[in-house]
Amino acid sequence: MAQLFNFSTFNFQLSTMKTFLFLAVLAISPIFASAQPEAISRFYEKYKTYEHVTDVKLQGWLLKIASNFTEEEQATKILDKITYLRVLVMEEGNLVQPDEYRRLVKDIHQSQFEQLLTIRDGGDDIGFYIREKGDTITDVVLLVNGSDGFILLSLEGLLKFSDLNDLHIDVEGANHFEKLPEKKKDVPRA
Repeated sequence: MAQLFNFSTFNFQLSTMKTFLFLAVLAISPIFASAQPEAISRFYEKYKTYEHVTDVKLQGWLLKIASNFTEEEQATKILDKITYLRVLVMEEGNLVQPDEYRRLVKDIHQSQFEQLLTIRDGGDDIGFYIREKGDTITDVVLLVNGSDGFILLSLEGLLKFSDLNDLHIDVEGANHFEKLPEKKKDVPRA
């Protein structure tokens, strides 16, 4: 009786497909490894639909296009290094409860972010957090928590510390990056 199905060919194809899938998952895993921390994503998802809340998301390719319209060479170089930018702004009052804010800050620390700097500016508490791999900053979080508003700005990319001071992005809260020193070693420590 003739064999209708060749199992040895099928096993080879199945083995080849498993190898291909494994390599594909391995190849894209760095994309997911540097993705926005779950705590920050949950926070965005919770508040983005509230009334009087602005949520802006920009992919890196869109920032690269925007960099073509700037005449400042330094700005172009920095925008090219950013792969994702997201901003959540509450301008008509702060909807974030104090315990939720403390939990967010705790979750940021637990996601291997370093608290770089905190500033008290009038009624606003401003916090800068970074996550690094070696000398490269892969994630930045800026929190501005005040009684009359709230800002959460997060960006992903491959930045040097000196790039942070030179970030001139025309979004709410980005002006606070100008308060950072040029070098990380110049950040005041307690």
